[in-house]
Amino acid sequence: MGLVLTPDQWDFVLSELIRVTKPGGYIEISGRRNSHVGSGPIFRKISDSMLSTFSKQNIDINLIYNLESKFELQPNIGEVHRIEKDVIIGPNGGKAGLIVQDIGISYYTSEIKNLSEEMGISEEECKHMIKKDLIEEISQTSPIILHLRFWAQKQLSQ
Repeated sequence: MGLVLTPDQWDFVLSELIRVTKPGGYIEISGRRNSHVGSGPIFRKISDSMLSTFSKQNIDINLIYNLESKFELQPNIGEVHRIEKDVIIGPNGGKAGLIVQDIGISYYTSEIKNLSEEMGISEEECKHMIKKDLIEEISQTSPIILHLRFWAQKQLSQ
């Protein structure tokens, strides 16, 4: 959801998650770093186009780095925990890498119209770039993303 929510919407979502969580229950949010180590030119072109689109929609792609502070501003929240883990995208990352690749391809495919407009190419060219060229490039370059996971416990009522 980090790629569709504006900062104000994040505040609302967190407050709602806390509201509906039972006292003593946990809230967990995960996301990923929005840059890719070891990515090739096709991946960078697609990613840069998506980042440009997000910027136009007032989506703060760096908010994931400050999610602890947003959590900590909420009432009734205990200590916020954070874990970071590198994941290789694609077949060289095993099952997890293939799942991350599939999610990324599905997301990019769902954004064909925005991506093709941003890159100045036809939707058909964009689809080919994502479903063939990008997948081939990923298998050769093994890009790494950083997966972030945050969780906190809702405090017991007093």
